Amino acid sequence: MSTVPYPLSVAFTKLAILFQYLRIFQTSSTYRLVCKTLIIIVALWGCVYSVMIWVPCIPVAAYWDLSITDAKCYGFSGRQLREFMDYFVSQVVSSSVLDFIVFLLPIRLYFRPNTKGHVHLSLLCFFALGLWYGFFFSF
Repeated sequence: MSTVPYPLSVAFTKLAILFQYLRIFQTSSTYRLVCKTLIIIVALWGCVYSVMIWVPCIPVAAYWDLSITDAKCYGFSGRQLREFMDYFVSQVVSSSVLDFIVFLLPIRLYFRPNTKGHVHLSLLCFFALGLWYGFFFSF
């Protein structure tokens, strides 16, 4: 069960970044609406995958008691390799797609000519840290 905190920690990290984006997007802009929509999507993503890890089998005792043969297990506790891989791939791909969207959301603001200097510098640092983290910690 070492994967229990993973979906929440990933979701909270994305949510923290998205809430910071709300500070830089203008109140009535489309980007702000997209950001709010992404906040809802990421929160739902985190809840769904957390519940799938917290309740790995029905009944839950079937997770550690393999003598319960009529249990329905899914996700990381799936009894078949295919079930496990389907869950794993869906989690990784959906998380990566959300990461990419969150990363790309402020790019247009960065290249807009009337962007204030401190916003421009903040976004540059944000992109540099994201690229550095993605390069060094993805191996």
